Amino acid sequence: MDIDHLITLSRTTLERRQEKYRRFLHARLNQQGRLIGIKGPRGAGKTTLVMQLLQDSGLATAEALEALYVTADHPRVNAMRLYDIAEAFAKIGGKLLVVDEIHKQSGFAADLKAIYDTLPLRAIFTGSSALHLDQAKVDLSRRAVIHTLPCLSLREYVELETGLEFAAVDLATLVQDHAAISGEIVKRLADRRILRLYRDYLAGGAYPFYREGVADYPVKLIEVVRQTIDSDLAVIYKIDKDHLHKLNRILELICRSPPLELKVTKLAGAAGINVRTLYAYLDYLAKGSLVRPVPSHKSQAKPDKLYFDNPNLFGILCDYPQEGTIRETFAAAMLANAGHRLHYPARGDFLVDQRYLFEVGGKGKDFGQISGVADSFVLRDHEEYGVGSKIPLWLLGFLY
Repeated sequence: MDIDHLITLSRTTLERRQEKYRRFLHARLNQQGRLIGIKGPRGAGKTTLVMQLLQDSGLATAEALEALYVTADHPRVNAMRLYDIAEAFAKIGGKLLVVDEIHKQSGFAADLKAIYDTLPLRAIFTGSSALHLDQAKVDLSRRAVIHTLPCLSLREYVELETGLEFAAVDLATLVQDHAAISGEIVKRLADRRILRLYRDYLAGGAYPFYREGVADYPVKLIEVVRQTIDSDLAVIYKIDKDHLHKLNRILELICRSPPLELKVTKLAGAAGINVRTLYAYLDYLAKGSLVRPVPSHKSQAKPDKLYFDNPNLFGILCDYPQEGTIRETFAAAMLANAGHRLHYPARGDFLVDQRYLFEVGGKGKDFGQISGVADSFVLRDHEEYGVGSKIPLWLLGFLY
């Protein structure tokens, strides 16, 4: 076991200039946990987050390298067992092992269990959104604490763009005090208009790599989708490579259609697959953080409403997306990523946590569909300020 070579690779990686901005999840992690997992979409910043955790640990200094970073898609690492790496590192005084892209390593669950049970090491690992430890042959649920890092919220995007800091707002406070909260945010931003920032976010601000250049963003986003399907989903769910184009076809069809107009049989026929396969592929796309299904409130027999994971995907998957669908996609993303449960009701667009009813619309949207319903609110686009039970749609972006 050439642990020295892995240490050299780790040093080289850690010497690179690291991002200073801390995502919301950074403050929530218990860095002393024995086994921590971070999963999420490709490009959401998982590698950046674990690099920051390594820096903060104080264990990865030039004087005493007690933390080791490895990425499972590196040929040297992929050819070894994780347990063997961990054991060799522990023997020379290692205290923290960080494994990136762990879903690329076969047998990772058994190795993590053995590391946890037999070695004096803490371990942090990252993996695809589609990584489900409860499906592994070895039960890690009682050992590992798994966190999800979603795409950037509008709040985080605004902080990156302006250098200002804004506290996240919980949903109960938001619906009660949205007029005051929206007014304070607009005031602090001054001439950096929130609606302009919101529009820029919808077009190209959901993934942190947007900062590497606006012109290259669509190309990089296309690559995120390709890698998610061809590398992550294909490997985890053992999808025949000749069928991978059908997942792309499903995404294209979702992009072109309003959520409720998608009929299961029609979608399956257009994709060239049967209904059973369609349901399986939709499940894979959802677990890969490309599609967000929202189930019916009343009937399990009704098909889910299908949204993209975030609004940026519209720009690369179809030419003329509908504005109303983009609005609903933003609302669903911000609510779900903040930990809220979504259903679609008979009236309105979203029932949240079995309590709040939201109707999403443009500037002139009123209460026509949800009039007289308790805890009902209109989420209005193109509005800076909230008033009464009409909440500016962009404010949902400050939930996390």
